Amino acid sequence: MDVERFLAGNVALGLVLVGVLGGLARANRSFLRDVGRDPDAPWRILARLALLIGAAAVLWTTVRDNWRGLFSLPYHVSRRFPSERAGFEPTPDGIRRVTIVLLGLSVLLTAALMARHVGGYGLQVTVLLGAVILWGPMFVLRQRLDFDLALGLGDDPGAADLVGYGLFLVFAWLFDVGLILLCYAALVAVVALPVTLLLDVTRLRCPRTTGEAQVFFASLGERAESVRRTG
Repeated sequence: MDVERFLAGNVALGLVLVGVLGGLARANRSFLRDVGRDPDAPWRILARLALLIGAAAVLWTTVRDNWRGLFSLPYHVSRRFPSERAGFEPTPDGIRRVTIVLLGLSVLLTAALMARHVGGYGLQVTVLLGAVILWGPMFVLRQRLDFDLALGLGDDPGAADLVGYGLFLVFAWLFDVGLILLCYAALVAVVALPVTLLLDVTRLRCPRTTGEAQVFFASLGERAESVRRTG
């Protein structure tokens, strides 16, 4: 049935991913507001560019590529024989190249923002290890869900079958979105390590002192100097 094929397809998964990302953004809106209001103008531009390219990557992959094929790449690449590396219904090379460019730019920009606003090397290594450790068991469970999802509802489903399939579909979506986010987090953490080092070396990681703060500290210095002279 067409509805069943749509719900199990890539577009529906992309819409669920957009909903999850929207929920995460809403839950962390104060932090995102601070990132967007960075005291340095280039970083504000970079934050908006990261949002734009990230949205383009999500839209492109949802409409043209295959989310499940993307988060399955670590498994297929690790296989020994070429026949095991071939995915089901592979994406054309031209479409996949555009996806990789968009996701690569998104990862690079997000890694820079992570180095600037989130944390240092310890947090990045923790994120990387956590993503790598969780990906394996989640992928194995997702493969089983994918097999059951392919079986569908059958020819004459009852009310109980519809409810059960709906719950099963929600679990499959959650595993899919979890694997997508784990893969993205691992890539961001890997890229963030050298980006953080570069920002530390160039002293661009911490925000510069604003003009208002400079006036405040200058007045404090003048007051301290006057107290020292009169004392």
